[in-house]
Amino acid sequence: MFEPTRILRDEHDVILQALDVLEACTEKLESGESVSPDTLDSLIEFFKLFADKTHHGKEEALLFPAMAEKGFSYESGPLHCMLSEHEQNRALTRRMVQASTELRGGDSTAGQRFAEAGSEYVYVLRQHIQKENMVLFNMAEQVIPAAEEPALLAKFHDVDQNQIGLGEIARLKNILAHVQEAVPVA
Repeated sequence: MFEPTRILRDEHDVILQALDVLEACTEKLESGESVSPDTLDSLIEFFKLFADKTHHGKEEALLFPAMAEKGFSYESGPLHCMLSEHEQNRALTRRMVQASTELRGGDSTAGQRFAEAGSEYVYVLRQHIQKENMVLFNMAEQVIPAAEEPALLAKFHDVDQNQIGLGEIARLKNILAHVQEAVPVA
């Protein structure tokens, strides 16, 4: 197996667990139940730092350029689509941050706005993960020669160990475990 895409798929599995919790939160908010702003903020922190900075960071700085070197275009096609979806999720994250801030400030309608942005985020990111797992990563495995795998893998490890930090990754996974306890998924 091509180790860089295996790592990304494993990270997808963790992100999908967080999406399940976010979906449970949005369902509660849509039905008029309350969800702790701390829980919402913890989920946002997880998505910003693990899903976006750590995971999408590896894709954007390492995998996508490796694919571009093999002829994939940033202007159209799969790389363009994936980058557009990353940006779409960043915009949705900003909407969730705004709604969470307003919820903390006592705005009784902010929970619905959070639920709307969160539901869209869940939908877009689940579809995105499916496209990457089923299509994009397979393309990468076909075009990036096995001889280039060790160098790419070393760069992936450098991101985890030196740029993000293994302690930070463990902290983010602990945040996920905490919100999974706070909002059990049916």
